Amino acid sequence: MEKNRIIIDNCLKNISDNNCTDSFRILYDHYYNRLFRQALYYLNNNPDYAQEVVSDVFIALWQGRKVLKNVNNPDSYIFIALKHAAARYVEKNFNHAHELLTENLPDINIADNKSDNDIIEEELREKYREALNNLPPRCAEVFRLVREEKKKYSEVAEILGISPKTVDNQMNKAVKLLYEQLKDNLFAIFF
Repeated sequence: MEKNRIIIDNCLKNISDNNCTDSFRILYDHYYNRLFRQALYYLNNNPDYAQEVVSDVFIALWQGRKVLKNVNNPDSYIFIALKHAAARYVEKNFNHAHELLTENLPDINIADNKSDNDIIEEELREKYREALNNLPPRCAEVFRLVREEKKKYSEVAEILGISPKTVDNQMNKAVKLLYEQLKDNLFAIFF
């Protein structure tokens, strides 16, 4: 088991750093059957739907490959991606409940498997905290007041003794800097 984990971790790094299609093939071969079986369960044993959803997951993994080297728990990450892809597939393709029974599909709004969700959420929170700590002090202070404490620009300006235009400039700067630091992790946010 540990040997497989090392191989998968190396594959993720190769895919992320070198766009290595051979490593992606290894990842695909390692996960496809398990993902397909799980997708069948979510989609009431319809192999066509399951195949499409699993293909969507692998396409998304390739498109977001730059973030893969940062994944600490590949199994959780990939199976959560499958769960969300299946939920989106059902939502997109079936307007009426009788078209596809979804009793097997987990509710993605409820953390039914807290360990998976907690792992991803913890990783993202840590990356966010690191990025926020890398901002210039005034910029970080303005960002925290506006985004985390939900204060208006005018309130922040009054608290810090600066103009609302300066608050706006600091917010724009913060968003740009945070985007630059977090852009490789944006894939994780959507899966």
